[in-house]
Amino acid sequence: MPAGNIRESAQLYIERCRLDDGGYFFARIPPSSAVDTYYAVITLAMLGLKPERPAAVKRFFAAALKNSSTLSINGLFAATESLRALGYTMQMPPRYIDRINKLRNDMGGFGAVDNLDIEVVSELETTYRALKIMTALGMEFNQRNISDFVLKFGNDDGGFGKNNLSTLASTYYATEILRLTGYDMSGLSATVRYLRDRSSIWRLNFIEDIFWVSNSLSNLGQKIDKADWMISFVEACQRGNGGFARKDVMGIPSLEYTYYAVSALKALSYP
Repeated sequence: MPAGNIRESAQLYIERCRLDDGGYFFARIPPSSAVDTYYAVITLAMLGLKPERPAAVKRFFAAALKNSSTLSINGLFAATESLRALGYTMQMPPRYIDRINKLRNDMGGFGAVDNLDIEVVSELETTYRALKIMTALGMEFNQRNISDFVLKFGNDDGGFGKNNLSTLASTYYATEILRLTGYDMSGLSATVRYLRDRSSIWRLNFIEDIFWVSNSLSNLGQKIDKADWMISFVEACQRGNGGFARKDVMGIPSLEYTYYAVSALKALSYP
């Protein structure tokens, strides 16, 4: 599918997921999801676009932040990143700042690293999201402590993950966090090798795998090998309604997978 058609059809899919409360949800059943709204806003931003009703998105998050359930790290991350992408300044209530500070762990990062909820893909995810929130709000943090925390999860194969088990998700979050803290990643040649090894076509089965690899290598300033087959895989994940599914051969589209697809295509220098 030509690049222009992918861009236009993805935009149409995203806007079809917009609900009357100003947010977005892939199932199109009220109420909107804060995280899905984040995926919608950020994906449109990567396409050089904004939501059709940006003020409604702002109102959606303003209402969500008054709800105690949005006290979660995921809700705060979705709100701060979405509003930042839309160009809105955000005044965070002190109770939310306290919530971020209480997530600090003894290792120098944020959140738990063991016994994670099943939907948490990496022990570094909470640290990444906390760091993005603090950056958006101008909060101070010790860059060295956070980078040292991340490096504790580095493994002999060059990847990152707890218990000496590297994962693509943890390696992605490691490169993101190290980039945000200004860490010099020029010495992470083993990480580059790990990612290139994992780029073998038989090892990347889902669209998020393409996302993790392509964006990690991009963070490391690396040219991406085998970009053509990765692009072909992502293209094959697009469905007739413009959204992207997890697999090329089956699956329903969602805003999350559409975000992975557009971000991966951007990292792969898709036209």
